[in-house]
Amino acid sequence: MKNSDFPYGSVLKVHREFTLEDIRRKLDDMKRCGMNIVVIWPAFFWWENKANANYPFQTGIDILKHAEQIGMKVIMELAGQITALEYAPDFLMKEDYYAKKANGTVDNDKIIFDYLNYNHPEVKQLVKKHYTAAAEAYKHSTALYGYDILNETMFTSYDRFTLQLFRSWLEEKYGRIERLNEVWDRSYYDWNQIEFTYWLWASVMPFVDWEQFRKENMGIILSEWRGYIKAVDPERLTIADNINSMVATDNFYSRPHDDWNIAENVDEYGISFYPKETLEGTPHYKRWETFVGVHSATRTGRFWISELQSHHRSMFKPKSVVHPYELKWWNWEAISHGAKGLIYWKWDPFMKGIQTAGRGLVDAQGGFTPRADAAAEIGSILMEHRSAFTNYDPEQPRVAILYDKLTHDFTKAFTLTVPDETNIYLNSIAGLYECLWDLNIPAKFITPDDVKKGKASAFGTLFLTNQLTIGSELAAALKQFAEQGGTIIADGKFGEIKEDSLMNDQLPGGDLNADLGYHLVDIDPLELQISLQEGELSSLPGYFERKILNVTSPNVDIWGSYSDNAPAVLHSPIGKGRILYISTMLWYGFHKEPSLHVRNWVQHVDTLYSLSLHSIKDARLKLCSLKGEDGMLLFVFNYTNELISSDVYLSGIDTELEAVSCISNSCKVESRQELGRVSLGVTIPAKDVGIYKLSWRG
Repeated sequence: MKNSDFPYGSVLKVHREFTLEDIRRKLDDMKRCGMNIVVIWPAFFWWENKANANYPFQTGIDILKHAEQIGMKVIMELAGQITALEYAPDFLMKEDYYAKKANGTVDNDKIIFDYLNYNHPEVKQLVKKHYTAAAEAYKHSTALYGYDILNETMFTSYDRFTLQLFRSWLEEKYGRIERLNEVWDRSYYDWNQIEFTYWLWASVMPFVDWEQFRKENMGIILSEWRGYIKAVDPERLTIADNINSMVATDNFYSRPHDDWNIAENVDEYGISFYPKETLEGTPHYKRWETFVGVHSATRTGRFWISELQSHHRSMFKPKSVVHPYELKWWNWEAISHGAKGLIYWKWDPFMKGIQTAGRGLVDAQGGFTPRADAAAEIGSILMEHRSAFTNYDPEQPRVAILYDKLTHDFTKAFTLTVPDETNIYLNSIAGLYECLWDLNIPAKFITPDDVKKGKASAFGTLFLTNQLTIGSELAAALKQFAEQGGTIIADGKFGEIKEDSLMNDQLPGGDLNADLGYHLVDIDPLELQISLQEGELSSLPGYFERKILNVTSPNVDIWGSYSDNAPAVLHSPIGKGRILYISTMLWYGFHKEPSLHVRNWVQHVDTLYSLSLHSIKDARLKLCSLKGEDGMLLFVFNYTNELISSDVYLSGIDTELEAVSCISNSCKVESRQELGRVSLGVTIPAKDVGIYKLSWRG
């Protein structure tokens, strides 16, 4: 593998039953499959002969030697899900090293995804000792690419060490114990009086602060672990990964997952991605949303797929079967959204354990399956066009969606007594993203910190959905964005509380309220249907609740009303821009039941504010693109069961087009360019992906 190559490979779970010859043969087969990198797990081989001078790393050293010979790179995975095979072998374990449950008992009754108390001083020393030893053993090999320092991050513990860290975190945040008492509505005299608490009737902040701390604590732990490696091997990269994206699913909320925090504390950020647990699998739009979320969380936009599902989970879960066309979809979806490394989980089926006979690109005898053939085809394309795949980045969209970790935590807290609505925030974002995806309108996620730093100015339109939390700084930044010509489109909850959980005096919008020109009178769960004022657009379906608003400014335009003529869709001009507010949970409703009326309305908004980048005649085909200095890659996805031919229109192509080619197959492409727009005629077979390379002249 050369530095210019796209890292493409698989995890090899090394079993103690494997001979060195078995391992060499598997690496050779990976190379034959078009792969140039392998992740070795575990990286500690405690079953080796203890008399060996390189114990417990001799097997890893031998693997690196063979990888050098065949031109493969190696990532050593130092922490996966079995601590006994990694930094905490059974002969060194103590019961005190386990994390503690909320009731104070030892947390050691899980069957998978095990972790220890990472805040325990002796566990810290175990990790430091063994990470340091691994780096010392492996750093001399030219085949070594880097270290996966924590696979699928996860940590929760209610122990005395974690409690002390939480107290210190609270002291740093609040400064004075009196301020914490105000926010928590408590009566402490000293920080050391604080215990883990579940009383939320007076204030939800104990829950929210705990969740915010847990996310930050995970980043601090990773920063420490990265430091252990860098002290010995400063040039090699470190990688860590979550599961999916925190923006796209609540399934892993309690681990906790924080994409932004993890990405900030390692050299490369990755995710595990398993989209097929049922025959239906993860919806197409949801996979795209996941990759956009991960891409948005990294400073550079780079990310890895550290584990991509290769087949069914286990012998008793056949409905998670993976077909070759699905592997092609998932690979190109990830790559077209900025993935710069891709690793399958895993090369061969499990030979033991709870997932026996599950996963694998090859069969139990090592024979290539149709999935391995598909993987080889993908590897061939990546190799032939490696310069484009490694250097091109996702195009900058015109639309941003605000994702707020604080609003996420607040919504979780406020819905603890309303369990049916606990996912309301992420489901609202999902509904919004799905509608944009339906219409081929790309979007990126940004955070309140991004908005405060002025980064929203890179977009023309900013969506806020059920944005519960708006403090004074965010309100000022949103106002500035609108004044400079930006469009803000909000729905549902809109600034009900400040960052300390106190309700804003002026609603909706908090400190934005004075510029909106209307105020909240009440809420009502009935008569939610909206009649629109615009020509052919007849109506919008409301959902969950509606805000009863009193309009106080003549500058407010009413775009839609409820059946009692109360304002439902309100347009407030602000400077050169505007805030458009839909006073019901439009996107939460769309997530529950997608509506053609909503799609038509968003198409109308697109004509007003230019949301889309490119367009296609047949909207059943989905577009994604990467762009570089010398050209671009256009990905056209067909998720239907029939061949589709259509015209694609690419806007903003001011550089003269030199050539267009289809690199995913040998099809002929017709193209023309005029007035900054390129038109392509594409034909995509059923359940396939067409990849087109456009090259600029000069």
